Amino acid sequence: MISDNKLKKVKDQATIHNLLFGAKDNNAEVFLWKLIGNTKHLGQVRIESIRKARRDFCIVPADGQDRLIQELMGSQSYVDIYIPQAALIFRCNIKQTDAPYRYYLQIPDLVAQVERRKSFRLNVHNTSEVKVSFGKTVKLPRPMSQHFLKECFDVSSGGFSFFISKMESKFFFPNDTIPMVELKAGDWSTKAAAEVVTIREIEPDEHNGLSYKVWRVSCRFTQIDQISRKYLEKFIFERIKEELHAINT
Repeated sequence: MISDNKLKKVKDQATIHNLLFGAKDNNAEVFLWKLIGNTKHLGQVRIESIRKARRDFCIVPADGQDRLIQELMGSQSYVDIYIPQAALIFRCNIKQTDAPYRYYLQIPDLVAQVERRKSFRLNVHNTSEVKVSFGKTVKLPRPMSQHFLKECFDVSSGGFSFFISKMESKFFFPNDTIPMVELKAGDWSTKAAAEVVTIREIEPDEHNGLSYKVWRVSCRFTQIDQISRKYLEKFIFERIKEELHAINT
């Protein structure tokens, strides 16, 4: 699910044009995604040109993506677009194909943009999919060190959060640094640096399934390599595709 985000629907054509031109001028990564049979496929392109008068824009495949993009552009009259840099998602009708090099898409009447955050944040608490591992030391009221292995409550390319007990809460304070944290998702792992942003008490209720009060520690990455950040963006997007269909209803 998309957690702590709201999808803002944008219908104003001038705003949509500005968003597309911004993605083009910044050479932003653009992803096409489509269900073929029961399998999800994701391919990367870039916006080459925009023709406002004709209400269309041209996309070209990223290096090595020609065959995949040609498959994604076939069999249907539309394609779904995801632009992580702008937190932007929309569906386009396919206007013209000059396969395998160029494809012209109709500028949509509606796009959706994630509000409040710069990146998608995925709730993974119920799946145990993403874990963080790190050491933590405090000096007061007495020097203590402990190693933590936690399942993430949620994760994004900008940070993560997890639950701690009352006993563990003595190790965490806002603005604390975590010089080295290891993230694991299946066979993938990476190392990054983070800092604690907020610590919030969470009381058990009928919705969260908790049996006792916990503290939710939210952290942001202060250092993470771009390959890992892009992996997290794709990992999260792969798991929220179904919900993105809601913008077209």
